[in-house]
Amino acid sequence: MTTVNAAPGLTAVERLRAGLDTFGTRDQTIARFFIDHAEEVPFLSAGEIAESLSVSGAAITRFSQRVGFEGYPHLQRVIRQELRATLGIQQPGRQDAVVADFWRGERSNLDGLAALSEEQVLGLVRALVGARHLWIIGARASHGMALIAESLLASFRPHVHAHAADLLASRPEHLLEMGAQDAALVYTIRRYSRATTRVTRALQAQGVRILLLTDQGASPLAKTADHCLRLPTQGSEVVASVAPFVSLTGLIASLVARELGGGHLEAAERLNAAFSVYEY
Repeated sequence: MTTVNAAPGLTAVERLRAGLDTFGTRDQTIARFFIDHAEEVPFLSAGEIAESLSVSGAAITRFSQRVGFEGYPHLQRVIRQELRATLGIQQPGRQDAVVADFWRGERSNLDGLAALSEEQVLGLVRALVGARHLWIIGARASHGMALIAESLLASFRPHVHAHAADLLASRPEHLLEMGAQDAALVYTIRRYSRATTRVTRALQAQGVRILLLTDQGASPLAKTADHCLRLPTQGSEVVASVAPFVSLTGLIASLVARELGGGHLEAAERLNAAFSVYEY
């Protein structure tokens, strides 16, 4: 029988890992899913996990009970709380060399972008260029990135709109505006927004192509996105770095401009001049 003792100081995932050798074959398979996909668990139902493992939903419930929880919702809640404690914003520590450490981390992140292959980046750009309508989606801090992307990309192609995932989740009927000829450029950084996950999956179900920009964690959208670019986000102890997202967004806009030419930009500039938008 599978049992896991509640060892003090260990997280739920650590407890599963420590007891792995004592589990039966099926329980080992289920336990390994929780260990390998802990950051996805807060977004998954017992049925979704069961389907991915080719077991029944009842098997997930019974496993959760055998390892010391009331059921899957209890195990899921504990993992979510532990992830929040681990991945959430921390209190600032000592100030020694904090400025130098910050810039060192930023340089490392930007250097890390070189690991993205040209094929990966151009694949995402071509999907973006070929879309009829382009929605750019983010929640909370990621919504700021979506607004930057909208500002840049709207200069080079029509039908570009940034949306806050939280607002879309509250008015899901707007999702019906998008279809198989469209694309969504999605920004998500851990702790991953549940609204972003739900909205993106709903769009994907309608045939919308998903172009994901995320960090190197376990985004619940990474495995199903049509294109996924993972960016390094090493930052200070307080916040994750967004510099790689800003830099890559600028590159994407430049590549879109090359693909589409300057016709839309020239027309936009004429309108800006006619409306005296800028001082010069």
